[in-house]
Amino acid sequence: MPSPSREPGEPVIVYRSIAMESAVRLAERVANSDASALILGESGTGKGLLAELIHRRGVRRDRPFVTVSCANIPAELFESELFGHERGSHTDAHARKAGRFEAADGGTLFLDGIEALTPPLQAKLLRVLQEKSFERLGGVETVRVDVRVLSSCREDLPALVSAETFREDLYYRLNVVTLRVPPLRERPDDVLPLALHFLRELRRRYPTGPRRISAEARRSMRAYPWPGNVREVMNAIEAAMIVADGKVIELRHLPIRQGGPLEQMVASAASRSMSLEALEEMYIREVLRMTRGNKSRAAVILGISRKTLILKARRYEGGGEPE
Repeated sequence: MPSPSREPGEPVIVYRSIAMESAVRLAERVANSDASALILGESGTGKGLLAELIHRRGVRRDRPFVTVSCANIPAELFESELFGHERGSHTDAHARKAGRFEAADGGTLFLDGIEALTPPLQAKLLRVLQEKSFERLGGVETVRVDVRVLSSCREDLPALVSAETFREDLYYRLNVVTLRVPPLRERPDDVLPLALHFLRELRRRYPTGPRRISAEARRSMRAYPWPGNVREVMNAIEAAMIVADGKVIELRHLPIRQGGPLEQMVASAASRSMSLEALEEMYIREVLRMTRGNKSRAAVILGISRKTLILKARRYEGGGEPE
């Protein structure tokens, strides 16, 4: 389901899991303050959406929301991008240019992938956060700004601080509040709602494409660990919309077949640190599903007696599966 009580202009955050609901609720509380916040999570989990939600729910909602992808800007150009430059400050500086901080004045600056900043840029960023002022590259005029800074990190930032590759004082400036966006493998309940959301959205571009996802595809999607997270789900659905030749997305249309459903199940269980007992239950349920409830056939596949299978099935069902 999309984020409830969504205001016009807010990003759509689709979830059903308790883990993601907790992250959204914390973001909504953070929005009521003007504190800096650090959003942790793997690539593709939706950290930028959470940052935008914080901005849209806060008092700066009517001011700019500016995103800086720290990893995608060359180091030699980063200072100019962040703080702007004066004419003649470097080869391509043919005129004065305002930087991202000036563009975000009064609003929010989202630094995506803060771990990519070099030590000199970390020092300059710290000064802006402390003094709310800076000079453009090649300039002497002090520019004052009022900007809320949100940042994200894909790595373990405290470990980078310990390794002295990230400034400790900057870390504490950025990390007044920490939010963690869990990877999709930790919230399998969100996979199908996300897939159906993207299916609806992509119909605008592919109006003659599929309109449903088959039961087999749904089961496999839920078991698959999705290393690329939400972004991979979106790409998988778009790929299926293109290659499917009917109105239903089948498993064969999805680019996720790394082994069969059971292999995907094991990979997903390992990535989620699932106990052996829980994995056994999941495996037995899947075999029973594949054999359409035929316990004799399932017992042969599992390598156990029919009596043992019945006892295990009863335990999983709370003591109540008839023979």
